[in-house]
Amino acid sequence: MSITDRLRIALLPRLVDAEHSLVVAYSGGLDSHVLLHALVELKAQKQFANPLTAIHVHHGLSPHADDWLVHCQTSCEALNVPLQWAKVQIKAKPRHSLEAQAREARYQALLTLAPANSLVLLAQHQDDQLETVLLQLKRGSGPKGLAGMAEHSSQQLAGKIVNFLRPLLDVTRQHIHDYAQQHGLRWVEDESNHNHQFERNFLRHEVIPVLTKKWPSLGQTVRRSASLCAEQQTLLEQVSAEKLEAVRASHHTLHIDALKKLSAEWVQQVVRYWLAELGISSPAHSVLTRLYAELINARVDANPIIQWQGWQFRRFDKQLYVIPLVEDVLPHTLLWQGQKELVLPATLGTLVFKPPLSDEQHNVPVFQPDLGPLRLHFGQFSQRFKPYNAQHSKPLKQWYKAWEIPPWQRDKITVVSQNAEPLALLIEGAWVLAQPKTMPSNSNKQPSLMAIHHR
Repeated sequence: MSITDRLRIALLPRLVDAEHSLVVAYSGGLDSHVLLHALVELKAQKQFANPLTAIHVHHGLSPHADDWLVHCQTSCEALNVPLQWAKVQIKAKPRHSLEAQAREARYQALLTLAPANSLVLLAQHQDDQLETVLLQLKRGSGPKGLAGMAEHSSQQLAGKIVNFLRPLLDVTRQHIHDYAQQHGLRWVEDESNHNHQFERNFLRHEVIPVLTKKWPSLGQTVRRSASLCAEQQTLLEQVSAEKLEAVRASHHTLHIDALKKLSAEWVQQVVRYWLAELGISSPAHSVLTRLYAELINARVDANPIIQWQGWQFRRFDKQLYVIPLVEDVLPHTLLWQGQKELVLPATLGTLVFKPPLSDEQHNVPVFQPDLGPLRLHFGQFSQRFKPYNAQHSKPLKQWYKAWEIPPWQRDKITVVSQNAEPLALLIEGAWVLAQPKTMPSNSNKQPSLMAIHHR
């Protein structure tokens, strides 16, 4: 079957709306150039009427990147295909794959530039799928990883939905090369493809040729295995979604008692699915296996912490939390000295001081600067506080317990006081005002007031 025939079979059933754009992720290399050329052929045959465009991402990682951009511009002009391009900057990070960083930057650029509801076509083929599955096998992945690259997927950015399609996953690299030779195509060669230090290149040049010499149909059989894993993963996610709803307490918390009714294996799977829903990368299997013993079955009064890559699992009030890792705020006091803005510690934001509006009196703290210095305290738990309209005052630690504020949030609560009298608490960006006291004036003139806003 020809490449154009395969494209027709994979593509046409998805072109429901003729106004939706087809966008080729176009590097200028062999695979994407063949994909673009074949789509132009199909469009010339009037197989589809959708607008066809291309997007090139300039990574700047090669000294030839500017030349590749010129090649893409020239090729698209010859094919009468509009081209968009974006230049991204990638800074190498320790213990991070440069390939993975480049891939993430490329997808972000595609999401940004592609029109809403467009279909972005990616040129990965059967040999790429074989490499992906072998890499996932080497990393010890489960069904989700061994499913390899999905033929169809969608992503969302700022409310815009973009669909992705890999229509060449059944096509071999040799078949693509033969098409390019038959049509006299010219493409760019990325010199990094010959660097065997990259895992994918090592597999491509050193391992897979040996395997396919012994088993010529390996790419096809692995493709079939990946499809079966994808089917099993779909079924697993359907059941996981049902079990997640049964244990969900809130968007970011799960019921501990409900989790205890599941096996340790299902706890790991449900938590993995929950994290994916929240857009959080799942921790290693060795981290998830600690959940049941160290956190789910921990003593009621225990405060266990399981931490990985900037995130933490915590428990409080019979609920499992996943929270970003942020620095602790040590007990200290800040003095307001008349400045318009005051930056709070950690990532707690900024306080802005300005004259109050008439309708703000019960929404933000208001104070009279002439009555004494204004102080902001952190780590105060014994200070007594009487919330607005409350009957009694209590130590702050009692209020925190009554309000069910988790322990890891309490050191980040800002206590605003004047002359040792608390005016308000700033908790998770929201004000809790104290019972107001009559503010005496030192003169017959109208006292000057200031309101405290948080941003």
